[in-house]
Amino acid sequence: MSDTGLTIDATTFADNPAAYQVEFAGNVDGELQPFAVRYSALEALAGRPVVDDPLAVAQSHLDLLSVSAGKALARGQAVVRVIIGEADLL
Repeated sequence: MSDTGLTIDATTFADNPAAYQVEFAGNVDGELQPFAVRYSALEALAGRPVVDDPLAVAQSHLDLLSVSAGKALARGQAVVRVIIGEADLL
């Protein structure tokens, strides 16, 4: 995968339990890009349910989320918020 110039802003992590995801912003070549990582992907990372502490799990896996966000972004989704799923973790 080519370098996407992606930097995650760790101060923007926010839990969205209604959508079962943690949302955050990343800077991609000077442009803000909204991202979200599904609870199911966080559970795959943590090896346990994350419903009680999804923000802590997301923040503790920041490096891997950055790589996964780059993969999700490279898929070329034409959406406002890029969603990181379990397949992006591979």
